[in-house]
Amino acid sequence: MSRWLLILGCFALALFVPVWGLWGEEENVLLVRTQEAEYDEKTGKIVAHKATLSWKNLEVFCPTLEVDVKAQEVRSSGDITALLDGLTVRIGSLSYSRKANALHVLDLSGTGKDMSFGAREGLFDFLQGVAVFTGNPALTFRGFQVVFSRAEYRFAEKAWQGQDAVVQREGWRGSAKRARYTEGSSFLILEGEAELEREGNRLRGERITVNLDTLQVKVEGNVEIFLVPPKEEAQ
Repeated sequence: MSRWLLILGCFALALFVPVWGLWGEEENVLLVRTQEAEYDEKTGKIVAHKATLSWKNLEVFCPTLEVDVKAQEVRSSGDITALLDGLTVRIGSLSYSRKANALHVLDLSGTGKDMSFGAREGLFDFLQGVAVFTGNPALTFRGFQVVFSRAEYRFAEKAWQGQDAVVQREGWRGSAKRARYTEGSSFLILEGEAELEREGNRLRGERITVNLDTLQVKVEGNVEIFLVPPKEEAQ
């Protein structure tokens, strides 16, 4: 028992004292809480049960959490749930590196009151205050779905932005090199060779702004309007 307490105390000093030292300066570190932990002498690792990882407006709940004391890394898999600004996100697995101060996650799917989100892979960079998603990340809100090749979420602004965007809505279809949406706002912004087709008419420009309340569309920069005739019905 005394050996276990000694090991746990050393672990706490090695991992958490440096973290608390940084907190007052940058507030960019991850906090780990747990109800119970066990040390495995064979592997030299600590297994925490019902653990919570917290950082500002992100909380991750793990049924079990494996801590590699030597490598200063944390891993978990299974029924992982995260809360992110009103989104409840299911995660397949995660790993955290104290050296990089980054949380790597796989197989995300999230739902909220007015939004849903999914991605194959994500990296939460706590130093930069941004989460980067890859693997066809998709964001659905206000009847629109936007699929990216790569997307970012900035915690401070609660803003989503991504590259190679494809936009869909019933009766709508569009694309752009970049797309931006800020949670709670009324506008979806498409930039860079932006194109939007609605009811057979196609709009093209450098920037397209969609008012999500009124569904009005504003096109700017080298605007082109294609009036597509209706298709003839097959006889």
